[in-house]
Amino acid sequence: MVGFVMKKDNSEGLYCCLPVAYKLQIGPDMLISGFLQPIPDITPTIPSMEETSLIDPTVTPYESNIIFFYKTWDPYGAFSNFSPHPIQMTDERGDYLSWPSVEHYYQAHKFIGVNDPVARKCVGDIRSAKSPEEAARIGRTMQRQCPDLVRSDWESVKIDVMYKGLKCKFSIYPHLNSMLLSTAGSILVEASPHDLFWGGGRDGEGLNYLGRLLMQLRSEFLDDDSSSTSTSNM
Repeated sequence: MVGFVMKKDNSEGLYCCLPVAYKLQIGPDMLISGFLQPIPDITPTIPSMEETSLIDPTVTPYESNIIFFYKTWDPYGAFSNFSPHPIQMTDERGDYLSWPSVEHYYQAHKFIGVNDPVARKCVGDIRSAKSPEEAARIGRTMQRQCPDLVRSDWESVKIDVMYKGLKCKFSIYPHLNSMLLSTAGSILVEASPHDLFWGGGRDGEGLNYLGRLLMQLRSEFLDDDSSSTSTSNM
């Protein structure tokens, strides 16, 4: 197993993580695990292993490394929704609102648009929560105790909500964008042992949607960089 160290790029003044542990080689057994199992056809399209290889040729089914992330203090902890990176997103009226983290943004959107004063108060409480952990606690508790307050289309839009929050986060912070691009060729897995939707699970039984969305964004950013380079050389 291999680890990672932080290194400063003096030319840009940014920090990036270089592979030096916790990387595993993918074999045929990994291809049928939860890290890479097929997922439903939900927008935005998250590629299968084969599609990932086509979008990003640096990713190959049998030779790619796996990079795990989970806690914010881990080497790749900035990939977590709980990392302290505020984002600004437009609301339903087109006005910009600041959110202390992607987790704040995601949890609040469970209740945004619901015509109920309790739901509106919940959105405000989540947005003003002092930490991502508190925002998650409020959102999850309300969803569990008051399911009628959750927007009716939540299950069909939650991936897109997460995608938009992540895209903003990795677009406005250059060092995060650089860190994400530095993982090209690797499969990203949120190592949550309990969340089988966004994470990979304890034994790879999770769907790992968060990791897949990050890989999708990485592919898009790589395509954008490639297009910009081609244009500048014309």
